[in-house]
This record gives sequence, structure tokens and C-alpha cells, in this order.
Amino acid sequence: MKRGFILNTRPTQQKTALITGASAGIGRDYARYLAAEGYDLILTARRKARLEEVARELSGAFGTQATVLTADLTDPAAPTKLAADIRKKGLQVDYLVNNAGYQVPGFFDRVRWDVQRDMIQIMMTAVAELCHIFGPEMAARGFGRIVNISSVAAFVPGQAGGALYPSVKAFVLRLSQSLATEYQTAGVHVVAVCPGFTWSEFHDVAGNRAQMNKLPGFMWLDGPKVVSDAHKAVEARRGPVVVNGWVYKVLATVLQIIPDNWIGRLAARGTRNSSIRPEDARDATVSHARKSSTKSATKKPNGKSSRKAKTPARKTVKRTGKRADNG
Repeated sequence: MKRGFILNTRPTQQKTALITGASAGIGRDYARYLAAEGYDLILTARRKARLEEVARELSGAFGTQATVLTADLTDPAAPTKLAADIRKKGLQVDYLVNNAGYQVPGFFDRVRWDVQRDMIQIMMTAVAELCHIFGPEMAARGFGRIVNISSVAAFVPGQAGGALYPSVKAFVLRLSQSLATEYQTAGVHVVAVCPGFTWSEFHDVAGNRAQMNKLPGFMWLDGPKVVSDAHKAVEARRGPVVVNGWVYKVLATVLQIIPDNWIGRLAARGTRNSSIRPEDARDATVSHARKSSTKSATKKPNGKSSRKAKTPARKTVKRTGKRADNG
């Protein structure tokens, strides 16, 4: 498939990866993995101090060049500005990891619209725009890797609370499938990575760590293994959908077999994402029925937590009302 892209690119043997949400979680794990593989890095997130810490660590350990570019992807202009900053530094993106993301818990009509709009901007619009910016450049050079962090939630028809999360993750999955098809003869490999519950600060920020710690150990994935699976898949052009862990492979298969309406009825019983964060609350009056439902959903679970945090990534972080930059 011949492409008519005309670009000014610098010849290079050293490959460079751009990772969004690189300050923590899967993004940080991906940065470490690619640094060990010999990639130079462009790390972006909101938290400059955290990014600089990652950059120093990886430069010292692997001798990689790590460029820090802070960006808040809730700003619609951020992807274009990020691309311009990259070009100003004489860099090019050979490997794109769209990882930035988070969960907004609470019923859809109880969460402020600007909170949900920001989530759509970061996890859908910015993902698509970064692919749209860097994909053609990769195709023009005949080499590129795009890894979009989706989730096994993409296979869930819906859930009570956190309504946008499976929706945006389903979008990421379908976008990745389409791009993989369009770029199949251009040397650009695209995958959507669909992990399940993964150890990071993701659930601390969502505010449901106590509930999540009650899950059995076999339900949890380690970030470095998720990253390893993703990289091996995109290099080998497997997928384009990569589900991590045997538990989630089985779950994803079952979810695609059982009718959506049945799954939807089961999902309606869940309470894990029903509790709204106070800072996200909408000012509108909530009906008595919804108040009663929420009160029931947010009762303190009986029994003690079955798991305790064992690594720094698993510790409960201080609540600041800010997002976690991981998927």
C-alpha cells in the first residue's frame, strides 16, 4: 500500500519511544522495559518531578537518553503542542505508548460533566490524535510501533458506576484494530493491550483500594509482565488485541460468548465503582431513590481485607483529588 506522506525526518538508528502517563504504573514500567531494550525515551505526564525522577533512574541504569516533556492531556491543544515540542528538539517518535488514563467512579448523572469530559479527552481524543499525528510519520519511514493501553473492561457491555471507563476502553480497542488493518503493509505494528486488575496506584486514586484488596491474588497482574507481553506482541505483530493473564483470557472469551443483555444484568449488581469521589460530585439534586441505592452500594464491607499492600506501588496514596497517570 503506497502512502503519499511527505515529511522532513532525520535519519536515525537509535529508536525513540513516546510514553504518555509515564510517571507511574504501567507507563513507568513500560519506560523501564524499553530503556533496557535500548530505546531512547520521551516521557510525558503532568507531574514534572515524578517524570524527572524516572528519567534520572533510567538514564543512570541503562544509559538511555530520556527527554521529559510535561503535558496535561485534558487540554485539547496538548497533543499538537507535544508533537511540536518533540520536533523542536530534533526527535522523532518510532514507538508510541498511549497509556495515560484513570477511572472516574460514581453514577454517570452524579459526576460533574467537566470531570467526565476530561476523561474522554485524555483517554479517547488524545489517544486518537497522537495516533493521527505520529502514525503517518512512522508509515513514511516504514517502521513504527503503536501500543494503546485498553483494558479487559472493553469487553464488558456496561457497569453500575464508572460508566465511561468500559466505553472509552472499547473505543481504544476498536481504534487499534482499525489502525492495525490500515497499516498492515506500512511497517507499523499496532496493538491494544487489555490487562485486568494490575498493581499500581490506579485504584488508590479511584478510591476503591479497600474493596480491590479483597480480590484473590490470582486476579492481580504485575505491570512488568503486562509490559513484556505487550512489547513481544507488537514486535511479532500478534493481536492486534492482547489480553493479559489466563484469568482474563478466559473472562474475555466468556464475555464475547454470553449475550450482552445477560452480562448487563449481572453488571448492574456490582458496587465497586458506585461510590462517587466528593470532589467530582455534581451540584444537581439527586433523587431519593438514587440516594438509597448509593447508600446501600457504599456500605462498609464486612470482614477484613484479604490482602495488604506489599510493594510501594500498592500502598494507598494520599488523596489529593488529582488523577493517576496510568491506564
